[in-house]
Amino acid sequence: SRTVVINFIRLGWVVCIVWGELGVYFWSLSSCKWPEIGKPTHVLLISDPQVRHPSALWAETSWVKSLGQFLYELNLKRSWHVARRLNPHAVFFLGDMLSAGKFVSSEAEYKAYWQKFRDIFQSDATSPHYYIPGNNDVGMGLSHSSPKNVRLYYSNVVGPFNRPVVIRDHVFICLDAPGLVDDDYQRSGIPYEQLNPVQGGSVEFIKSVSTAGRPLILLSHIPLARPDTAACGPLREKGAIRRGVGHGYQNTLGKDTTAFLLKTLQPSAVFSGDNRDYCEYHHPVEASDRKIEEYTIREVTIKSFSMSVHIRRPGFQLVSLVDPTPTGKSFVDAPCLLPDTSRIYNSLYIPLTLLTLVLLFVFNMYRSRRLCNVALPLILSPLSNSGHSLHPGSNVWSPYTPPVPVSPRNKLPQSLRAANASPAPTMRASRPATPLGSPMLGPAIVFQHEVEEDEEEEDSLYPTQYALQRNGHIGEGGEEWLTPRDDPSPSFFLPVSANPKPSAAQGWSWSWTFVFRGRRRRMTISVPTWNSMRELAEQLSPGADRDMLLRRRGVFWTTVIDALGIIWPTLLLWILFAWWML
Repeated sequence: SRTVVINFIRLGWVVCIVWGELGVYFWSLSSCKWPEIGKPTHVLLISDPQVRHPSALWAETSWVKSLGQFLYELNLKRSWHVARRLNPHAVFFLGDMLSAGKFVSSEAEYKAYWQKFRDIFQSDATSPHYYIPGNNDVGMGLSHSSPKNVRLYYSNVVGPFNRPVVIRDHVFICLDAPGLVDDDYQRSGIPYEQLNPVQGGSVEFIKSVSTAGRPLILLSHIPLARPDTAACGPLREKGAIRRGVGHGYQNTLGKDTTAFLLKTLQPSAVFSGDNRDYCEYHHPVEASDRKIEEYTIREVTIKSFSMSVHIRRPGFQLVSLVDPTPTGKSFVDAPCLLPDTSRIYNSLYIPLTLLTLVLLFVFNMYRSRRLCNVALPLILSPLSNSGHSLHPGSNVWSPYTPPVPVSPRNKLPQSLRAANASPAPTMRASRPATPLGSPMLGPAIVFQHEVEEDEEEEDSLYPTQYALQRNGHIGEGGEEWLTPRDDPSPSFFLPVSANPKPSAAQGWSWSWTFVFRGRRRRMTISVPTWNSMRELAEQLSPGADRDMLLRRRGVFWTTVIDALGIIWPTLLLWILFAWWML
């Protein structure tokens, strides 16, 4: 039936929405576990959230682009909601928190922009957040088009550019990579050992770092230099990290800058971002002591946390720390992948939409052909088109009940005039109608009215259809006359209780009486009963009226109406999930 088909498709859409908007994210989280190493401290690394400018949603001229902006931010909030369930002890953002921070023209605008980022990536006191500047946050290069004071806005709103953070006896070096690139341009080939660093710059900070023998982990937005032919490992989706410089960006740090960092800091590991895709590379380092063999420093470029055209699945990095020991390893890390959002829309929602339309169209075509083979019912009574389905044998009588018989059972003869009948019509006067002879009364109600044989004539003042029960009186002179009796006459209709009892199942109701336009009015609000809910469900459920709709409007518009009936609960559920994330 149509009801089964429509509800089955609705159920399928509800399941797909629940899976596509929530289930697939928690499924990806189920395979993402903290690396096991004793009783660790958990650190979450996130790169390239790329939060859009607050005005970007309304600046688009096309509603399609505005919808894309909304879905982009919704995906960020959903991904962060899932990542927070891992309960990290600390979170590091490796730059490009803002997608257009370098174009901000005032500190107030930068503060509003940063507040939007904080609204998406909400933090609590148990999990501190640390931030590293990226080229989209503060700009990069001496000739970039960013406002000159954008770095000042960042320092006033976000915090320092370079800072050491100690967690579980490990030193995390938060490096201002865009500032280091600017220092590299200004040194003009002077070796870093001989360079007089800018006060408060990245080079000065690097030379001042002291670890006191503790493991050091370097965090940089821009990856370190490596050969163009270097592979990134099996977890990278495509390509490799190659050198490249453009307007406001640089793919890797310079070769001399990389050697200066590795030699001066001697990090145990390096984590970087900016490239959007995952990459793992081991940097060879020459030991200063000839007795020690050459060793390597592992660098991991983590995936972008936001959606990007360069990757299918975003991600983040998990790091577990334990107290360092002279012999054992004190930290381990593992990548985590988020769902492929574009695949959810392109491989699930769009095909399911097309499949739904095709199924509805084919089903309505089948119904249309089936209805063409079914003759419409012949309606003989002008009173029977009100939708009532009463028949002569029904126990409930109403004015819509047809008389008996409903229609002739046999075919009428061609001529209704007998052979010896007069050709002229015969005029006869009919007697006044009575309730007994009314064709509007059904056979279920029988009136018992006895009339004596000799009482052929009726009293003209009291015809039988308006009769009152009368008592006889004999007046003076022996003349008998009749008067209406004070007692009520026996009713020919069904008895009605004089004091109807209110239903015991009456629910709560609230009434308000007021005067409007000189008349007293009352408004009553009550809890709907089960019967009213059932009647409403019957009104909403498809039935014969839907068949008539199919006859009147055709297959195409019926398919459109059915599709809208399926879409609205699905859209309501999607809005509910979106509101929950917002």
